[in-house]
Amino acid sequence: MNIVMKNLSWENLCSTGIHPNLSPLDEQRIRLCNVLNICCLVLQLILSLMDFFWGDGAIMVILMVVFAIINLPLYLMLKAYHYRVCFIYIFVVTHVILMAVAVFNQNLGKIDDLQIVVVGLSAMGMVLFDRYLQVAAIVFNVTVYWVIVLIIKDVSRDWTYGNYYSVIVNFTVCYFFICVCVYFNKSNFRQFQALLIRRNEQLSQQTADLQEINQYKDQLFAVISHDLRSPLYHLQSTIRRLNEGHLSVDQSKQIINEIDFKTKDVSLLLSNLLNWANLQLSGYKSVIVEIPIREVVEEAILFQKEEINAKQMQVLNQVPAITIGWGDENHLQLILRNLLSNAVKFSFPAGRIIIEAEEKSDKTVISIQDTGMGIGPEALEMVLMGASRLSTLGTNGEKGNGMGLWISREFIRKNGGELWATSRAGEGSTFYFTVPNRKF
Repeated sequence: MNIVMKNLSWENLCSTGIHPNLSPLDEQRIRLCNVLNICCLVLQLILSLMDFFWGDGAIMVILMVVFAIINLPLYLMLKAYHYRVCFIYIFVVTHVILMAVAVFNQNLGKIDDLQIVVVGLSAMGMVLFDRYLQVAAIVFNVTVYWVIVLIIKDVSRDWTYGNYYSVIVNFTVCYFFICVCVYFNKSNFRQFQALLIRRNEQLSQQTADLQEINQYKDQLFAVISHDLRSPLYHLQSTIRRLNEGHLSVDQSKQIINEIDFKTKDVSLLLSNLLNWANLQLSGYKSVIVEIPIREVVEEAILFQKEEINAKQMQVLNQVPAITIGWGDENHLQLILRNLLSNAVKFSFPAGRIIIEAEEKSDKTVISIQDTGMGIGPEALEMVLMGASRLSTLGTNGEKGNGMGLWISREFIRKNGGELWATSRAGEGSTFYFTVPNRKF
């Protein structure tokens, strides 16, 4: 029952025959046809009921025939998307019916000023058609007007108005057509204005997005051309030294550790680049799953184990075992690796890093606190806004590309979270980010 009532709602009835590819103007024209069709049907039902109770039933039969001629074909044409034929049909048939009524009244010796209705119908012709069809509609409308006037003129001079109320009805119908068409034009103008505003806003947003993507592209090429090439050259020269065979065992072990560190840096950088490239693909979709936060933190710590041990640092995972989040697990792993890598890089030897998480209403807040170099207020603001990739040497002279924090911000935003930080130069930093703790 609810489905039936929903299908019979005013909006659904007025939207009959409308599909997404229509222009706003044609969509409004079809709505106008549907409104006229509904009003015609209601009027026919009312007059039919009046004739059924107070007449002889002849008018009811005539009205049912008129209904079959006008409403049903109109509905079927709209359903079949034959719009232009539909517009011409409704315009021509209404005029033909008026002429038929004029002839009928002539035979009865009556006159109901039907030419007044033709004036109202002229407004409908201006709305439904464009250019040449508008001219054709006006010519047809004027022709029908004078045909009805000639029919009326042929009535004997002793005619009398057949029905005072029918004259009032004719004036009302004429006024109705004019008002509906004027409202249509005003509504159509407002819709075009709103559409123009929306298109301008979309264009502005697309321009801003293109500028941002262009900026990202420049940064990406800078990373590939410099930050990725430099460690690869360093690896190549280090491996060449090993191949020469002039190093002691201790020197060889030291170089192997350096290679291990460099390959991890390159691996993390490549992961960042590939995931950033995926984010830019329009068809890319994140895989949203329930994530055990503590386990992902442990994996990030394990990934940085050699760097942590090299600086003799203490990393505390204080995330409760029951803490969960919802998002793309690969993204979360990369976010934690990047933030932890920065914390290790900028912490002093024998320093401490604390990772915590706290559930708050519909989100989980994860924090990574270090006791390192810290970041100045202006530089921190620029990094968090994504306006700059901060590239600074670590406390042991570690080189970085500044991409980790920048891309972490993008991943956090993609997963419905936000990133912020507190920091003081020389006292360390605490970076916070949120993940939803409910499915989104």
